[in-house]
Amino acid sequence: FLGRNGGIRLLSADQMDTGTRAGLQAAAHVVLGQDATELSELLDRMLEGRFPAPPFTPIGGVGFDIRQPLPRPASLEFDNGLGGFDPDTGDYVIHLAPGAHTPAPWCNVLSNDDFGTIVSESGLGFTWAVNSGENRLTPWSNDPVTDEPGEVLYLRDEATAEVWTPTPAPLGHAAECQIRHGRGYTRWTRNSREIEQDLVTLVPTDAPVKLMRLRLTNRSDQYRRLTATYYAEWLLGAMRSAAKPHVVTVYEAELTAIVARNGWNPEVSDRIAFLPASLEPHSLTGDRHDFLGKEGSVSDPAALRRWDLGGRFVPGGDACAGYQVHLDIGPGKTAEVVFALGQAPDLASAGEVIAKWRDPEAFDAAFREVAAFWETRLGAVQVRTPDPAFDLMVNRWLPYQNIACRLMARAGFYQAGGAFGFRDQLQDVLALLFSDPPRARAQILRAAARQFESGDALHWWHPPSGRGVRTRCSDDYLWLAYVTARYVAVTGDADILKIEIPFLTGPELEPGEHDRYAHFDTGPSASLFEHCARALDRMVVVGSHGLP
Repeated sequence: FLGRNGGIRLLSADQMDTGTRAGLQAAAHVVLGQDATELSELLDRMLEGRFPAPPFTPIGGVGFDIRQPLPRPASLEFDNGLGGFDPDTGDYVIHLAPGAHTPAPWCNVLSNDDFGTIVSESGLGFTWAVNSGENRLTPWSNDPVTDEPGEVLYLRDEATAEVWTPTPAPLGHAAECQIRHGRGYTRWTRNSREIEQDLVTLVPTDAPVKLMRLRLTNRSDQYRRLTATYYAEWLLGAMRSAAKPHVVTVYEAELTAIVARNGWNPEVSDRIAFLPASLEPHSLTGDRHDFLGKEGSVSDPAALRRWDLGGRFVPGGDACAGYQVHLDIGPGKTAEVVFALGQAPDLASAGEVIAKWRDPEAFDAAFREVAAFWETRLGAVQVRTPDPAFDLMVNRWLPYQNIACRLMARAGFYQAGGAFGFRDQLQDVLALLFSDPPRARAQILRAAARQFESGDALHWWHPPSGRGVRTRCSDDYLWLAYVTARYVAVTGDADILKIEIPFLTGPELEPGEHDRYAHFDTGPSASLFEHCARALDRMVVVGSHGLP
């Protein structure tokens, strides 16, 4: 295999550039055990097969009917057969019959300013921190046909060995399911196997964590033992090919959590991702191969056909987080567990976040805070017209999507970019001048700080570093002046014009150079008024046909 794929390649250091050599040195690693085994023996073992746990077999428990009735709301507004709006809460309710699917993923963007997730009617989707494009904790499918989630919650009956999911995907299509997309949360409800299942997910208003609360109520006359297993495929970056080889995951017993980090990306290399639960683990794994098996499918996880998840955390391996708990439920009783998936700046702060959100009572407080947050913003301005559909969208769903999707997450199912657009988010805040003027003000100042001394601006840029693209796009220029003028007219806050904001500095694009993506230095400062004036001056130079 010398020189072939999967084999050894000999490279000459003097025939490669400095960046390539540094990249190879950074990626290269050797993993050695901590025992006294000879290196030669370790190498001999490298091609040995894995030894999974014994198969999990049923103990002869009575089977339960998979399909049990789930009442469908009788009076949904604008009901299209699959779902409609709850007239009391305004939530969008989807009711799926066994085997039914929506024509495309129907999603809810749950986010605060620094953390978020996109879930769909079928499952738990994917999660990010800081930047929905560059720092995805779990993978984004971008596939409206399969909509395969990067996170799954599995249930297993410990008597019958049946495995299913409380969400339709990947193993829950056999029973009815009701999905409720609300402001800042999504709920999946179903009745199957004489277990009422209620799963709610949300992102708190001010914490870098996604919470999933599972409640199970035993409607049978038998004592039931189930396991709930949360599976997350770690990504910790933008693309699998670039990020996954560098993800290292371990179980931190002191934190009672699986933690992971990726040292490859310098902008987030110190950040610690984590998966704890409100209950002690029954079994754990950090090895995706062990969990999914040879075929690697979330629709048939090999680990749930075995006695345990394997407990392997292999550095440099195909990393995941598998956290399994036991739930014992007497007849007529209810049991619950809260899982938390998140990321913090370092291990110490991760410990503080984990300690807070392992408390199941914290979930209820977070739910109330999320509801109050959205009620304040969406209730600030209300319109009444002869068209109830118009009122419903303008008073609720359009401003909700504008804030959650466009301004906080900067992501949707079709495009999880994570960047700020100079023009895009300035346009978005025009809708908030009456309901949330502080957010509009902050975006104006944020955009002005991405303007060059000559009056042009970054077309878009990525947090946290601010790296972005300088282009010849001329439609950006006037938006700063226009939105600032509208903001001052509506709020009366003329003092914003006096705020000093630094320009970016850097050489202009060369003739024939379409754009340049880079991290630009900060230059001299000037008032916001001067920033707006330079944008107008630049537009005069550009004219109606763009820069030459």
